[in-house]
Amino acid sequence: MEDNKLIDLIKSKPNKGIHKAMQLYGKSVNTICRSILSGCEEGLVEEAVSDTFFKLWKNSSSFSLEKGCSLKSYVYSIARNTSIDIRRKNGYSLISLDDEREPEQDAGISIESEVQKQEVKEILHETIRLLGEPDSQVFLCKYFLCMKNKEIAKKLQISEKKTENILHRGKAKLREMLIERGITAYEDR
Repeated sequence: MEDNKLIDLIKSKPNKGIHKAMQLYGKSVNTICRSILSGCEEGLVEEAVSDTFFKLWKNSSSFSLEKGCSLKSYVYSIARNTSIDIRRKNGYSLISLDDEREPEQDAGISIESEVQKQEVKEILHETIRLLGEPDSQVFLCKYFLCMKNKEIAKKLQISEKKTENILHRGKAKLREMLIERGITAYEDR
């Protein structure tokens, strides 16, 4: 279904439109919320998912393709921001690299693929940990919690310029460290 048609359906027949949006994006929204709310109580994931689709309905009139954003990206952005807000509101700290999570098994995902993903993830986490502090926390905030540089600086009590420098220098350093460990490219399968 085209983005404009779905938005029109959400505006004219909210129940039917949101149901269709949930069919199209629900699984991915759940994955985004579950990822950001890792380590939080299960009810918060469900809250984030339902809040995402409520906000989609509530803000459907502000969505426009002219802004250069697909509906899919818009929904995923709502899910990400909603999950981050819920995580903060409920007093959960940053995601720990030590959190052990079992990969979710889909019928179409092979065990071998999941094992490879898990190995890459462990290497990535270990490599980020080796960056030291505050660099590793800056990377966690930026790429795992999707925080803005200004928010990271405030949270870690460092300057925004230092945050930017850590990210800039750290990307090159992280890339070199990952190449040394045999990770040259990774595609999400």
